[in-house]
Amino acid sequence: MPKPFTAIVPLSMKAASEAYQYAPAVRIGDQILISGVVGADPEGRLPADFRSQAENVFTTLEAILGEAGATLEDVASLNSYHVGDLDNQLREFMAVKATRIQAPYPIWTGVGVTQLGAPGALLEVSAVAVARN
Repeated sequence: MPKPFTAIVPLSMKAASEAYQYAPAVRIGDQILISGVVGADPEGRLPADFRSQAENVFTTLEAILGEAGATLEDVASLNSYHVGDLDNQLREFMAVKATRIQAPYPIWTGVGVTQLGAPGALLEVSAVAVARN
């Protein structure tokens, strides 16, 4: 029996998807559900600073959405998980987000946590988008 969703796996994420047994995103009807994205660069390295990780997160989100035929304009919901100084990170995250997502803004929940699944990750973001086609 076929699954009621379609997995979205950009070629650049295929190895990680197989190694960790997850889909970076799935599409259910017109909804695109994006798994948690950490701030690794295209080579899989995590920069030490929060701002670079945040920039990388949005670049990866764009790639996943592009594979699904959507853009950051289609994002309806964001959840961000932060390790470290939450107040400063939320301000920094909003500054980066403002360069990538314009009004009307999606809903957003930012949460401080003690640890993420990727050692050295200071940020993880999951999202939901609504496809236009």
